[in-house]
Amino acid sequence: MTDRLRTAVPADLDALVEIEKAVFVRPAYEPMSRRQFRWHISNPRAALIVCTRNGRVVGYALGLARAGSHHMRFYSLAVLPEAQGGELGKRLFEAIERAARERGLGVITEVRADNTRLHRRYLGLGYAEFERRPDYYPDGCAAIRMKRSIGKV
Repeated sequence: MTDRLRTAVPADLDALVEIEKAVFVRPAYEPMSRRQFRWHISNPRAALIVCTRNGRVVGYALGLARAGSHHMRFYSLAVLPEAQGGELGKRLFEAIERAARERGLGVITEVRADNTRLHRRYLGLGYAEFERRPDYYPDGCAAIRMKRSIGKV
């Protein structure tokens, strides 16, 4: 089994949409569309990293940088269910942190308020809470926004 991280290309669109539909299920989440993925692939402010396993795209992570911001927003990460359970999610997240660091940016992310495991993981990585947003997710769950500055990434 050979896993490889690389920047997404237009030929990855079908796989990205497949992963999105397999992982992000309504009503908890609103999956990204093919059109949105196409935009992120071509957007120079986005870092869209895919993981291929034996040539097949099995996961992705997306970070977005706004002009004038000091942080890249860690927007999304998804791994096909059959590829979960290893270090792939961690490697993809670290790839977004590297992309932010290479641009001289810190990282901002949000986590569902009911996802205590992920919230604790971010805290353990040095992220600090800076905002809570009620009714953030499509099912009404609140979000906890967290960030880590450049020097800590």
